[in-house]
Amino acid sequence: MKLFDLAFSNANVSSVTMWLEVTRVADFMTFIMSTFINGVLLNLISTASPKHFGNYVYLMMSFSINSLVFAAIHAFIQPIISTEKYVLFVFTSTNYLELPRIVMRFLLSVYGTSYSQALTLIAVQFVYRCFSISRRKYLVYFKGRHLWFWYAFVGIFGLNWGLCVFFIAKETPEVSEILRPIMASSFDLNVSDIYYVAASYVTEDPSGKQSLNLPVIFMVLNFALILGFSFSVILFCFCFIHYKMQRVTYSKIYETVQKQLFRALMSQMIIPLVLIYIPIIVVLILPIFHVKNSAAVSLTSILISFYPVLDPFAVIMIISVYRQGFFNMFTNKPKVNQIANLEMSG
Repeated sequence: MKLFDLAFSNANVSSVTMWLEVTRVADFMTFIMSTFINGVLLNLISTASPKHFGNYVYLMMSFSINSLVFAAIHAFIQPIISTEKYVLFVFTSTNYLELPRIVMRFLLSVYGTSYSQALTLIAVQFVYRCFSISRRKYLVYFKGRHLWFWYAFVGIFGLNWGLCVFFIAKETPEVSEILRPIMASSFDLNVSDIYYVAASYVTEDPSGKQSLNLPVIFMVLNFALILGFSFSVILFCFCFIHYKMQRVTYSKIYETVQKQLFRALMSQMIIPLVLIYIPIIVVLILPIFHVKNSAAVSLTSILISFYPVLDPFAVIMIISVYRQGFFNMFTNKPKVNQIANLEMSG
């Protein structure tokens, strides 16, 4: 029986180790694809965007740049998101430059900052589209110095997330002891060889009495608020835009533009919902029920890594001027797009 248990344990370690390798390969592949796709999108935005897109192009460019930063950090630190007992943790055993622990914690915090900024940037893009559909006079608040207000708004949400990770989710001896056996049994790693940030929902005193870890509870509620607020804005704007498009008559060309941008926004709601919102909400909830670590939980890491690839690719494929420009890169047969010649302020 002991021999069977040992064999099963070794098989489990082997399978999870293989899973880590799959995650690493996926991280590098998504980084390469994200760099290419976002680079192409940035080029198309700057060279092929119709004038009537207005300052919406700056929001799309900002999103692509943030996606590049997110993908680069993800590929460099190769984070694994998982849970053990009442602890949610993000760890990495990768440190190519042998950076100090505090620098690795800083990078994990910046990773969280970029993640939060992606959510907020999507919400801001939806607000812009709302104004362009039925409140065009408010588009002035996306011009000139007003545009910097939106960037500051996005930055505040990002810093909020990143600072919480850096100062609240730092390594502690108690969490290290909780992670030590799971690192050895599931990941074949020594806890001293990993770098992590963690949210321990409860703390234990020497007598074993448990109590809520209030700073961590505040941090988790803060994250939940950011997730809830950003998605509520996205969902409200999506419904509002759909409602208005069903009841307003446009010229044929402008209607085509609006439908394309609406489909692009639809993809920017569905893709992050599946790849970012749901996975993170799940791992935020799991420690409440003391769900133990498994390779399946770490699927979150791979799902998130695909986000900066799929979202910009969807934008390229849905908006005709970008799709045409993308295919022209390979055919060298430029075509005139009627939509690109449409003039409109905004």
